[in-house]
Amino acid sequence: MSAATSSPERQRHSVLDIVESVGGHVIAWADDWAVSGATDPMTRPKLGPWLRGERGAYDGIAGAAVDRLGRNLVDCLNTGYMMSDTGKLLLTHGHEGPWDLDDPNDENRFTMEAWGAQMALRAIQRRNREATLKAREAGRVKSKSSYGYEYKRVAPTAAVHEVALHPHVSEVIREVARRILADPQKVTPSSEAARLTRRGELSPGDHRAVMYGRRALTPDVGHTRHWILRI
Repeated sequence: MSAATSSPERQRHSVLDIVESVGGHVIAWADDWAVSGATDPMTRPKLGPWLRGERGAYDGIAGAAVDRLGRNLVDCLNTGYMMSDTGKLLLTHGHEGPWDLDDPNDENRFTMEAWGAQMALRAIQRRNREATLKAREAGRVKSKSSYGYEYKRVAPTAAVHEVALHPHVSEVIREVARRILADPQKVTPSSEAARLTRRGELSPGDHRAVMYGRRALTPDVGHTRHWILRI
């Protein structure tokens, strides 16, 4: 979301350009910005329902690039062939007109671009694993602590020597899990987020800020913090 070449605004313009080039218009946007590109398009919160036929009729899908369909070769090919088999258009910026996967040249190019996306993902994953191992061995913090955990140091500026459960918030999130699992029809992430807000529990971002001596990030709203739970 921060890189200029893959920013939401630039991708939006790319999608509009390619749709306009075939005389079409956009009827809906599937903005799964918070979802990893490695996630199967069929299961994504915004795009998945369209692919599964749950959002009504449409003529096809358009993306800023093949890697916006997914970073997994199999998922990209499955999505591409599903569009082809159902008579729907598949458009990506940089490719002239709709993809025709019955044409060997288009099929090979689409496969190579999808493969390139998967190779890029694997390289990112490998670098992240290596960086995590190096940071762990050196006692450095690579990322923020997850909600429910806290970093332990012998001194404020010393290296992290332990990742421990936070005594309060670890129980908060366990209680959320217990309540949802006990009655998933009535208790949902949304209802739990509202309950925690009413109870005045600090949101994960605010809790982390306060835990490390900073001011809460979210403005007070009746002395509560707004929660959003994604499970």
